[in-house]
Amino acid sequence: MRHTLIFLTVVLMLTACNNSGTIKTASDTDSTVSERPLLIKELKKLKEIIASNDKENIAGIFQFPLSDSAFGIYIYDSLYNEQLKENGNKTTKAMFLQHYKQIYPGIWLDQLNNLLQNIKIDSLLHKDTLQYDAYSKSEPCYYSYQIEVIKKDVTLTMNGKSNTDYKSKDTSEDDIPENSSEICEHSFWWVFSFDGKKLHFETISGAD
Repeated sequence: MRHTLIFLTVVLMLTACNNSGTIKTASDTDSTVSERPLLIKELKKLKEIIASNDKENIAGIFQFPLSDSAFGIYIYDSLYNEQLKENGNKTTKAMFLQHYKQIYPGIWLDQLNNLLQNIKIDSLLHKDTLQYDAYSKSEPCYYSYQIEVIKKDVTLTMNGKSNTDYKSKDTSEDDIPENSSEICEHSFWWVFSFDGKKLHFETISGAD
């Protein structure tokens, strides 16, 4: 009997050691669960702000001045780029408001609005990743939207994708099909951090 008890004790100790690096403590789990409704509330506020298309409200998302590493975009406006250079490659609030019409497409605000309007944010209560595909078989390109929460990071992703089933009727001047990856496939990310109470803007970036 004594040998049996010793054996069981050793097995339990080894099991505890092996699992110690992967099992979340009750306090960790409770913290995440209690914060998630607050995160959902913050994302709904963001949804309202973006939908308003009010440049003052949208400017309130950011902490100015914005460095080029945080605001990784290119605006096709010579005056904006002159001001950017004069300000040490930083975008001020005054610049943002003055050039809002040019900045709007540059940071994909229309697609961010589509993401927030179509993804059911409340589902984050039980999931860390949500996705919505705005697919139409009659269109050469479509967008895939995603919200992903990893610890304190909240990433809003917009991916342009090719509709491989689309039968192209027209081509570009370079004879590129309408659903070519060169035309359709682009990605853009808005990244926030969540401190348990508030969302804080971190970066905007994109890739072709």
